[in-house]
Amino acid sequence: MEKRSKEFLQASFYLSRFSEKKEDGKYPGPPAKLNVDQWKQAYLMFYERLNGGRSILAFENSLKNTRDEFDSHLPDSGRTGWRGKNRKPKSLSEEAEVVFNESKDKTESEIWNQIREYADLDIKQYKQIVDDLIGIQESEAEYKKGKTEGGRKVFTSSRFERSLSAKNQAIKIHGVKCKGCGFDFEEVYGEWGAGFIEVHHLQSLASNEGKEVETDPETDLAVLCANCHRMVHRKKEVTLTIEELKSKMKKH
Repeated sequence: MEKRSKEFLQASFYLSRFSEKKEDGKYPGPPAKLNVDQWKQAYLMFYERLNGGRSILAFENSLKNTRDEFDSHLPDSGRTGWRGKNRKPKSLSEEAEVVFNESKDKTESEIWNQIREYADLDIKQYKQIVDDLIGIQESEAEYKKGKTEGGRKVFTSSRFERSLSAKNQAIKIHGVKCKGCGFDFEEVYGEWGAGFIEVHHLQSLASNEGKEVETDPETDLAVLCANCHRMVHRKKEVTLTIEELKSKMKKH
C-alpha cells in the first residue's frame, strides 16, 4: 500500500469538512471552491501532484476512502463515514490524527491556501485524456500480471506523461498524428481512435534526478503512436531522438 503523504491527508480532510451541503437533502457534493459537480472530478484534481505512484483509479479510491475516514469524525460532513463497533468513529492513523488536530479549527480559506498548489482546477478539460490514460494503465496492469511460457514475468517499457495539463497542451500544439511514423489512430480505427495519441518526453524524466522542472509542451514533448513510443524507450538507459527513431525505420 502506498504511503499517504501529509499533503494527501490534508486534501482528504478538506474534501470531507467542506463538502457542499445540498438544501434538498441530497448527498453532499464537492467543495464549491473546486467548481466541479462530480466527486470523480474532485479526486482527479489532486492526481497529478499527489498520486504517489498510484494509478488513476487506485488514487480515486484511496482519496475517497481517506475522506470517508475523516467523515466519521466530522458530524457536519453529511456522510456517515467509516465506523467501527457500536457505530463509533473508526480510529484514525497517527498521521491522519495529526492532520485532523491541526486542521479542525482552521477556516476553509486557511486550509485551501495549504492545498491549492496541489489542485488542478482545469481538470474538466482533460476528460478524454484521463479516460485514455485509465484504459492504458488498466491494460498495462493486466499485462504485467501475465507470464511467458518459461514462467518469467512480463514487463513493458511504456512511460506516461505525469502532467495531464501538459499532455493536453501538447496534443493541441502537435496534433494526434505520430511524429515518428505518421500513424493516425482515427484514419485506421475511425471514431474509436479519434483524438488518441501518446505523449513523449523528448528528455527523459529520469535525467531530472527527481527535481521538479517546468515542461514546455511545445519544445519538450512530442506525440507518438504506441509502437514508436515503445521503440524510443526499448533499451534501458537509452532514449532515441525522433530523428534516430526515423533512421531505424525500414522504408516501404
